[in-house]
Amino acid sequence: MSVSSPRPLRRAYVEWVEQKIEDFKERIPRSDLLDLADEVVTELRVSAKGQYQLTELLLCNAIDRRIGRMLKLPGYRAWCAARRAEAEAQQTLIAFPLPDRLRVLAPEPAAAPEPASVAADTALAEEPLACVV
Repeated sequence: MSVSSPRPLRRAYVEWVEQKIEDFKERIPRSDLLDLADEVVTELRVSAKGQYQLTELLLCNAIDRRIGRMLKLPGYRAWCAARRAEAEAQQTLIAFPLPDRLRVLAPEPAAAPEPASVAADTALAEEPLACVV
């Protein structure tokens, strides 16, 4: 398994979290999303410094953080461990079928010889019957 630098892996994690949050936003009704935004706006108004800190970008980030907590998305380290486990699980040996020319065929069992009387009966039974009108 190749070792990748932490920066692209961190970026992949951020993109994964963003995708999960966007998927959640698309699944819930608009009214629920607006209720969630109202809760976040109330939290932003009551800051430790008593300042009103509302901008669109801040609101979007705050809502995304809240949704991430609601979805209980794993942290970066847990996500990396799960991703590593998935990658190791996918690194299995793939067996392809051999072409017919390379395959060793087992000999087919020989059929037991039929008695002559049974063979004659089956030959007659297989002939179509003619109807004379």
